[in-house]
Amino acid sequence: MRNLVLLSAIILMLSSCTEKETQPQSIKEEYDIQSFLTKLDSMGYDITNDTLLFQIGRQGNYYGNFDKGNALIAYAFSKRDSIVAHDFQSWSVLNSKNGNYAIAIEKLEKAVEMDFREEADYYGWLLLYYYRDYEKALPILEQYDALTPNFSDAPMGEDIHYLKGLCQMQMNHYENAIAEFDTYINNLAATHGEDFVDVYTFVQKGRCLSKLGRHEEAIPSYKKAINYYKNCSEAYYFMGLTQLEMDEKEKACENFNIALDLINKGYKSSDNYVEYFHEIYPQQIELSMAASCAQ
Repeated sequence: MRNLVLLSAIILMLSSCTEKETQPQSIKEEYDIQSFLTKLDSMGYDITNDTLLFQIGRQGNYYGNFDKGNALIAYAFSKRDSIVAHDFQSWSVLNSKNGNYAIAIEKLEKAVEMDFREEADYYGWLLLYYYRDYEKALPILEQYDALTPNFSDAPMGEDIHYLKGLCQMQMNHYENAIAEFDTYINNLAATHGEDFVDVYTFVQKGRCLSKLGRHEEAIPSYKKAINYYKNCSEAYYFMGLTQLEMDEKEKACENFNIALDLINKGYKSSDNYVEYFHEIYPQQIELSMAASCAQ
C-alpha cells in the first residue's frame, strides 16, 4: 500500500503542469533537478538508485513534463559507472512518441554510434516512418542488412526488404522498390509460403507498377493482396485508381464502393503514432468517386 501511495504521489508531481508545459520541448541544460531530488528523498525514494531515477524520468516524459523527465534521466546517467547503447535508445523512444524529435534523434544517434549492430535497425525504421527521411534511412537499412547477407532481418517486425522498398518507392525509384518487394516475397514464399507475406507488400508493388504505367501487371498484384486478405480496403482502392488509368471506369467505381464499405466497417490500416504509406481515408475515396463515378 505504501508503494502505491508513493507511486501515485510521483505521478501527481510529474503530471502537475500547465497545458503549455505539455507541448514538445527541448531539454533545458540548466534545469535545476536538485529540488525534485529533495522531494523524492523526503518521500522515501532512494535517490542514489540510478535505475529508479531513470524510470521516474521516463514517467516524467510520459506525462508530458519533458524538462523534468529528461533532466532526471541525464542525472541518473551521470551517476552510472557505465552506459550502454540501449540506455540511449530507451531514452530516445519516449521522446519520439511525444514529438520531441530533436532530443530523440540525438540520443538514438548516440546509441547507433556506440553499437550499430544492435541499434541501427530501429534507427532506420524510425527515419523511414517517423522522420520520413528516406535518403537517410535507406543507407542505414542497407548497411544493417549487409551485416547478415544470408538472412532477412526484420526491424520492428517488418522485413528489411519491405522497408528498403518503401524508401525506394517514396523516392520515386519504382523499379528498385519493386525489386526489393520481390526479394521479400520470393524469400518468404520459398521458406514459408507466399501467404505469409504481408499483404500490403502486394499493394505497394501494384502501386509502383501503376506509377510505371504497367497497369496490366499491377492488377494481379492488388488481387493477390485481396486473395490473402479479403477485407483489404487499400487493395480495392488502389486497384480502382489503376483501372481508371486503364479506362475501366465501371470496374474502378465498383472497387471504390467496396473500399468505402470496408473502411466504414472498420477495415483500415492505422497506427497510433505514424501514418502508413498505404493508408487511405473515406473522404479520399469519396473524392475519387465524385470525380469519376456517375451518381
